[in-house]
Amino acid sequence: MIRTWCGLSLVACAAGATLVAQTARFTTGVAAVRVDVLVTDRGRPVTGLARTDFELRDNGVAQAVTDVSSETLPLNLLCVLDLSGSVTGVPLANLKDGLRALIDALAPADRAALVTFSQRLQLHTRLTGDKALLRTLVQGVTSGGSTSVIDAAFAGLALREADEGRTLMLLFSDGRDTTSWLTARTVLEAARRTDVIVYPVTVLVTNVMNMIVSRPNDPVSVMPSVRFLPGSDEGLRLLDAFADDTGGRLFYAEGQGTLRKTFLDVLAEFRQRYVLSYTPRGVTSDGWHTIEVKLRGRRGQVKARRGYFGVTPGGGARTPQK
Repeated sequence: MIRTWCGLSLVACAAGATLVAQTARFTTGVAAVRVDVLVTDRGRPVTGLARTDFELRDNGVAQAVTDVSSETLPLNLLCVLDLSGSVTGVPLANLKDGLRALIDALAPADRAALVTFSQRLQLHTRLTGDKALLRTLVQGVTSGGSTSVIDAAFAGLALREADEGRTLMLLFSDGRDTTSWLTARTVLEAARRTDVIVYPVTVLVTNVMNMIVSRPNDPVSVMPSVRFLPGSDEGLRLLDAFADDTGGRLFYAEGQGTLRKTFLDVLAEFRQRYVLSYTPRGVTSDGWHTIEVKLRGRRGQVKARRGYFGVTPGGGARTPQK
């Protein structure tokens, strides 16, 4: 059954769900911290790395990486999709086709949730492993209206459940928010307190393509997954901020007809990420912890979330294992 609320109602529920469901799993110095890491070389994921290939610092203090894993944990896929007026007709059909391909590519232990938004948000389903249900829900979505991407991103964060899985939010939008109640600062702060990794996807437009052509040395010329390009509009800045703060990457689809490929590329890249585990030593428990991850004696670029919040054992809210 589809539930529809106005943006304010849903994000108010999301606030409570995020803080309750996401903050009771980690205390610095007691439990291991998990850091989800992407390693690339010339835009392509690097595989086959071991724990000795990584150098990790917590608040500037070197830590011992005790374990490195990749596809050992189930995936929680949060699909948060812009269905405003610009996504009608053929674009909507292409979006549905891409989503069906994404659902078909999920492993048996994986789950997915579906949220769509225009000026209103629709929670079609929380995390479920029922692929038939997900396909039916995708088939029934319609488009129209303005855009509340900030509220929708916050609602997506709230769907993260307190389990040991890894959570990927696929946020499809142009980022141009017109009707959200919440501010970008509020939602980015919430994202920093979760272990959700946000991969925004947007359709490549002419002005961005021109910037790519004029910047041959930019990483975007290697593959359609890029970081913020100076001079882009505010919408792209917002999407890139979601990716950068959570350790994800902003993907550009070269057109509505390539959404299937782009969605599958996101999933394939996510499955090639590493999960580093360590028990913090030599750092205090409270407050914000900055995480730095580098390669030791290897070539490549490392992408991880900026850090996590910790509290003293027995204290108040705790942050997840990220």
